[in-house]
Amino acid sequence: MKARLHEIAISNFKAFRDFRLNLEGRHLLLYGPNGAGKSSLYWALYTFLQSARKPRHGIAKYFDPATPENLLNIYEQKETTPKPGEIALTLRDTATRNDTTYRISQADHGTFQQPTILKGDLASDFITYRFFFGFSHFRNSEEFDLWPLFEKEILPFCVSTRGLSPLDIWQKIRDGDPNPNNLSGYAGSDAYSRFKTDATQFASILPGIVNSISTEAQKFYDEHFSSGDPAKVALKLAVTTQPSAAGSNQSDFKFTLPVMKFGVQIGGHTVTRPQSFLNEAKLTQLALSVRFAASLVNLHESDLKLLVLDDLLVSLDMSNRMQVVEILLSETFANYQKIILTHDLGFFREFKRRIGGNHADWCFLNLQGNAANQIAAKSDKTDLQKAEDYLQGHDIEEAAMFLRKAAEDTAKRYREWAEGKSLPPGQFFSLTENLRAARNKLLEGIPVSLYERVLKNTPKEHRALLLSSDDEDLDSNASLQPKDKGILKSKRRDLRNALSDDGWAKMEAVEAVDRVLEMTERVLNPASHGSSTPLYEDEVIRAKRLIGHLERVLASNPV
Repeated sequence: MKARLHEIAISNFKAFRDFRLNLEGRHLLLYGPNGAGKSSLYWALYTFLQSARKPRHGIAKYFDPATPENLLNIYEQKETTPKPGEIALTLRDTATRNDTTYRISQADHGTFQQPTILKGDLASDFITYRFFFGFSHFRNSEEFDLWPLFEKEILPFCVSTRGLSPLDIWQKIRDGDPNPNNLSGYAGSDAYSRFKTDATQFASILPGIVNSISTEAQKFYDEHFSSGDPAKVALKLAVTTQPSAAGSNQSDFKFTLPVMKFGVQIGGHTVTRPQSFLNEAKLTQLALSVRFAASLVNLHESDLKLLVLDDLLVSLDMSNRMQVVEILLSETFANYQKIILTHDLGFFREFKRRIGGNHADWCFLNLQGNAANQIAAKSDKTDLQKAEDYLQGHDIEEAAMFLRKAAEDTAKRYREWAEGKSLPPGQFFSLTENLRAARNKLLEGIPVSLYERVLKNTPKEHRALLLSSDDEDLDSNASLQPKDKGILKSKRRDLRNALSDDGWAKMEAVEAVDRVLEMTERVLNPASHGSSTPLYEDEVIRAKRLIGHLERVLASNPV
């Protein structure tokens, strides 16, 4: 069984009063301005998965208005009859299409010890901007001690090489109190003994986990971030003080917290306080390497695997952000269902452009509303859809403007595929330049003379007639040797396949580009919109059809 998150329903929890989100198993890219509930969605998902390992009272408190730890919506609670607080996730089996809904609330702990949610909790990963802030908040005079950050942000997702849950062991000792119930005699001595055993066990597995993350982080950094470095950058994450417990009673007991140091070498020179030497972008790259390494080291098999990211790239410029986007879209994280949350509209649009606004595996949504009112997730319309809306209202100028945006987006994506690299952010290329670059790439797979003299303008219904449908003419040719007949049949088969499949697909794409190029001067050229010659509605409708066809044709090629 493979499970995908199909639907999210949240009632009376943090910013949400009554919220529904239908993902249908797709990845999610979601934009939400401050106060629209973006982080509440992050914490709802996090709380839900963590609930599988917590006792009932550890979850019920979030939904109980009588407890100070409740996370209920304050506006909903003012209602005469407030809705009960609840988080419900519906998972769909990708093979059988069967749905299963799990719920947590004050009265319902439907996730407790559920194997799918338990494994999904360990296999999923939640990363927020707080992790990167934790790398940079140290004063220049301080050395990095990442243990507090590691404990909160990484330890919950770790597993030891012996299959133990480090978090479960740490939770037994983290308060540093071996005998909270003040037991005396044998029971008290036993409590101290068990505490020291747990501390020793935790100390024995922690360095191995940290060292494996450190090694993977170096590999990750070298692969993804090192290309522009003037000197070799080496990073190291290590436990420098082991957690330990000593003593057998209240008067002589001492508990030592772990200390985890982070250091960097640049060109062989040790930088003990990276925050005083490196800029924020480089420090974020190092933090990303550590955090993603933790995900890759702590891989778990699970039917459900979520990667939930909340504004994790706020300290990077757009160029570096898109570099990280490429990593997220790579095979490295292919097994995760991704939920990307951001309050940066520019990043949202650039990420969406990179994926393609009509991608079947993604949904693009905007959060609208606030905690006092209903928050809703609205579909983010593509430029082509916006053009259609303006056409319906007979606003031809606005429709033409969004058609041009749609054409520019499609042409830019296709040019990036053609050249095998992202175009530099901020560098402008005209629509015509990008379309011609895409066209030239397509023609590399088709001899120009073959395209111009044979393929161009040949209707679909006539394609099969360009070549004989069988090889009878070769078989009946007495002047050909059997060996030559075999060679000619093989070459004819290859030519037939090229014309019917790959060659024709490329030809259709070239034709689609050509038609849009023809339309640019009239409808898609913004300079023409200010001229005295009016735009006619049928021209804009035709342009919309051509751009829609261009998107469909290019989507069918390996963009």
